[in-house]
Amino acid sequence: MKKNDLLIEIDRTINYIKKTIENENKGSLKELIIDLERLKSKIYDNTLINNPLRGFPRRYSEMYNDYLHPITNILDSIEKSVDKYLETN
Repeated sequence: MKKNDLLIEIDRTINYIKKTIENENKGSLKELIIDLERLKSKIYDNTLINNPLRGFPRRYSEMYNDYLHPITNILDSIEKSVDKYLETN
């Protein structure tokens, strides 16, 4: 996966989380945005050596005891994308 493609996917994920926060009043999700912003910094700096998003969907599920929310699929997807990026770089 290319750096720019991953950065675009991270931005999409951040926007989805922001919409979820706004529409469903789930303020604790701001923690996930912070993690994604840190990830972006590591990608820009070329210092990413492992996947800091390991278990990302589970974190949401544990926060809200909601395993069926569509956000878990989005979080799973971004976690897998980071793995693909690490494999190719």
